[in-house]
Amino acid sequence: MSNEPNVSENKEDNAEQEKSFFSVIVHSFFIIPFLIAIFCILLFTAMSMLTNESKTAYDYLEDIKTGGLNKRWQGAFELSKILANPKLLPEDDRFYQEIQKAFEHSKHDDDRVRQYLALAIGRTERQEYTPILIDALTEAKEVNIPSLIYALGMLRNKKSAKALYPYISHKSSRIRSIAMVSLGNIQNPESIPVLRKGIHDNEPNVQWGAAISLAQLGDASGKQILLKLLDREYLIRFNEVDPDEQTNLVISAIESASLIEDRDLRKAIQEISTTDKNMKVRATAMEALK
Repeated sequence: MSNEPNVSENKEDNAEQEKSFFSVIVHSFFIIPFLIAIFCILLFTAMSMLTNESKTAYDYLEDIKTGGLNKRWQGAFELSKILANPKLLPEDDRFYQEIQKAFEHSKHDDDRVRQYLALAIGRTERQEYTPILIDALTEAKEVNIPSLIYALGMLRNKKSAKALYPYISHKSSRIRSIAMVSLGNIQNPESIPVLRKGIHDNEPNVQWGAAISLAQLGDASGKQILLKLLDREYLIRFNEVDPDEQTNLVISAIESASLIEDRDLRKAIQEISTTDKNMKVRATAMEALK
């Protein structure tokens, strides 16, 4: 009996030692490496953010000119993003000469470089790029056509509208839709008969682009389609249109419908201004009613 406490104590000591040893193993092989990995990820993210924030349009242009494949298309992507901010557009002509050269050289480069450079050029809104983009469009691969059409839309040169007319009957509904939207941005009144054809397209997204663009030109031919776009229940039927896209479509419909003097459209906008679930949509509707 006198030995029992010692045996019990030995068992407890052994258990404690095993527990302690297991804790050391877990700490050494799992927790510490995990914490180190987290630290490295945070450090890498912070460094990437600092690096990207310090880069200018010139730096990204240099990446496109001298970098490897991944660096070139990523540089073109970042350049298209940075030029979306008018405050960050370079002032000297040398930059615009260099970006034009980079675009011309991208003809045989990775398609992504070509596409993002086209968008970057469009965001400059410099009219001298219009003929360059039109020439590129006439010989473009199909995969590059959407970016080139969209870029021409951003330049808003009325003379470029005619170059987009062939694409309203393209086999790709995406290209037809982008052509409709770009023609709306260009706002050449001569495009109205062409846009009216889009109202009867068999793809809803093409119809939407045509109706919105016609309204931007003061034409009410797409009224019935605009009324549908102002109805959330209609948009819900399209599973491929996510909630954010629905919101953007409704806002576009409100802004364009407000340019037409029509009682039915105004009534629909009034209802949206008080009932829509999205505050931004309601604010847009209230602003349109003014």
